Amino acid sequence: MKKAVAMVLMVMMVVLSVSAFAAGHRLTVDEAKQAALKHTGVSAQDATFTKACLDWEDGRQVYEIEFVAGGMEYEMDVDVYTGRITDDSKEPYDWDDD
Repeated sequence: MKKAVAMVLMVMMVVLSVSAFAAGHRLTVDEAKQAALKHTGVSAQDATFTKACLDWEDGRQVYEIEFVAGGMEYEMDVDVYTGRITDDSKEPYDWDDD
C-alpha cells in the first residue's frame, strides 16, 4: 500500500512539474513571427516586418506583429504562451504612408 501511495505521489509530482514548465514557456519574438507567417501563408523571404513587440490585449500578453508582403499589410496579435492568433487584419499597403 505504501508503495502504491508513493508511486501515485511521484506521478502527481511529475505531472505538476511538466504542467508548470509548459505553462511557463513564453514564445520568443521569432517564434511569434513564425506563427504569424504560418497563419497568413506568407514565406519569411517575402515578408518585411515593421513591428514586433510585447503588449497586453484583453488581459493576456501578446506579441503585436505587423509585416508587409505582396502589397498587403498584415497585423495580428500572437498569444505569448500558446502561439494562437487572437486578432488579425489584412489590407492593401499604402507605400506613401511610410
